[in-house]
Amino acid sequence: MHRGWARVHPVPVMAFTIRNRTLDQIARRALADWRNLPYDLLPLSGGPARRYWLARLAALACPRSPQAPDDPRALALLGQLEDRGWTEPLGLVSPEQAALMRQALQAQPCHDPYRPHLGDFPPDAVPSPETNMGYYRVDQLLAVPGLLGIFNHPLVLRVAELYLGCKPTIDNIGGWWSFAGRDAAKGTQWFHRDWDNIRAIKLFIYLTDTGPEDGPFEFVEASHRDERLVEINRMDDEKVAQTMADLPLRRFTGAAGMVFLADTFGVHRGLLPRAQSRLMVTAQYGIWRTPFTPQQPILPRQPGLDPYINRAVMR
Repeated sequence: MHRGWARVHPVPVMAFTIRNRTLDQIARRALADWRNLPYDLLPLSGGPARRYWLARLAALACPRSPQAPDDPRALALLGQLEDRGWTEPLGLVSPEQAALMRQALQAQPCHDPYRPHLGDFPPDAVPSPETNMGYYRVDQLLAVPGLLGIFNHPLVLRVAELYLGCKPTIDNIGGWWSFAGRDAAKGTQWFHRDWDNIRAIKLFIYLTDTGPEDGPFEFVEASHRDERLVEINRMDDEKVAQTMADLPLRRFTGAAGMVFLADTFGVHRGLLPRAQSRLMVTAQYGIWRTPFTPQQPILPRQPGLDPYINRAVMR
């Protein structure tokens, strides 16, 4: 081949991307915050079977709690997670506690991260009909009385450790309003899988009564271990219904204070509320840290709380 051919006819190079980011962008993000690297590369982990074994390997590098006697309820909840991907209600938050938490957040402004020009706004005075959800910051959520204690409930931590194979890290704390009266679903109101951690479960707390028309959480049973629809993109109803017609769709309705766990690598969504707005708080229990809490923990250490489990939120 003539030496000048390549200069005259350059060979086209396909840009390799993950999460629509080039390798150069991934490297730059990792230098800015190391938590971005495992997060950005996570789609390479593949489907549930491969992710399971990768997670078992990752767990070997993490600490474990001292051997404790088997807790029958924790083992029962573990079995539910492994089998169907979600648990029965845990009964950890009373209606009175839920009301106090809701009141604390109602007094705080929220924001729409997809429309930052709107700034902060009260949850009862949303400035745009295009805003489907109003989110709270992690520092606002951690200031809610009693919430960090619920995140650290011994039953939840035990189930999480049994499921992960190591001490969990509390991370990816979220709290948001899903506003009623909107025309169309957006974002996490579409079916999707969470690609946040190699293995994780989430704690869900309803802070408003949530009936069928109030935006309940929905989960395709056993989809957390199903190799179909292993994709990052949002999925429409028809695609999920056709592909996973053999799997039941579980809808979670309940009173304020309802608490449950789910492996959100399973296909799930929060329905668009029709009747009244829904307020929900979540926390993730994973093997490693994610970019979804502040880069530097914001709370001082607190007696009685495991510093490793709380390393993403406590200094």
